[in-house]
Amino acid sequence: MEDEQSKKKSSAAGKLGYAAYKVTDGIMDGIASVARFILKFFGSAVIVLLLAGMLFACIFAYYVKNFLVSEVDVSLSDYTINQASTIWYNDGSGEYKELVTLTGLETHDWVEYEQIPHYMEQAVVAIEDKRFYDHKGVDWYRTSGALIDMFFTMRKTYGGSTITQQVLKNVTGNDEVTVQRKLKEIFGALELEKRYDKKEIMEWYLNVAYFGEGCWGVQRAAQKYFGKDVSELSLAECASIAGITNLPTYYDPFYNEENNKRRQETILREMYNQGFLTYEEYKQSEAEQLYFARTPE
Repeated sequence: MEDEQSKKKSSAAGKLGYAAYKVTDGIMDGIASVARFILKFFGSAVIVLLLAGMLFACIFAYYVKNFLVSEVDVSLSDYTINQASTIWYNDGSGEYKELVTLTGLETHDWVEYEQIPHYMEQAVVAIEDKRFYDHKGVDWYRTSGALIDMFFTMRKTYGGSTITQQVLKNVTGNDEVTVQRKLKEIFGALELEKRYDKKEIMEWYLNVAYFGEGCWGVQRAAQKYFGKDVSELSLAECASIAGITNLPTYYDPFYNEENNKRRQETILREMYNQGFLTYEEYKQSEAEQLYFARTPE
């Protein structure tokens, strides 16, 4: 009797086990089918994206070759800047003295690279383009970030310009907010760095950048804000002037000294963080009192 009951129990357990096996097998088949569908779907999507990317690359290459190449063949020697002209007179004793300086609406006092304090260059690099010495005209990290930001915010702004790109924008005067202009600027910067070294590009930047108060170039800015030649500027004064280019009116010390001071401190901190300054240089310059050439009217 017990053997018969045991047999019945074993038979029932076997049936339950078989049923469970069939259910599990069915679930596994279902999962496998779903996985195959997902892999097939994503595989097709990857293929479509690759084909679309290749098509876009071909169209873009055609556009660059036929429409941009001729426009990005840039030479700085093709551009001239307005410079002040000074008229001298003989005072009768044989000594020549300055009579008047003639200037246009946009006038530059060109200074050679060797006349510019190294701190001025470092201040500009620290705040405007910290990978200036490493990239070949375009900072692809910043450019990619700017494009992603533009895509998600839907704003028609194109940030991420390097010092080299800013030189192109300043000498050409082309600051349109268009994709075409940005592409010209990018490819133009790449071409520019094939022809000129970093010192030459920096010299151009510091002579054509706008520093507010009608000052084009660091020489005019040094004379306007501190009443001295650019070669005489201190580290603290260099940082003060370098900060103006971002928003010339907002950071103009004649307009608001507090804004200029905050910007100057930001630049000094960046110079320290990027290894341009020792901690002592950083703190001393931060504490230095700035004496501007005139006060707001």
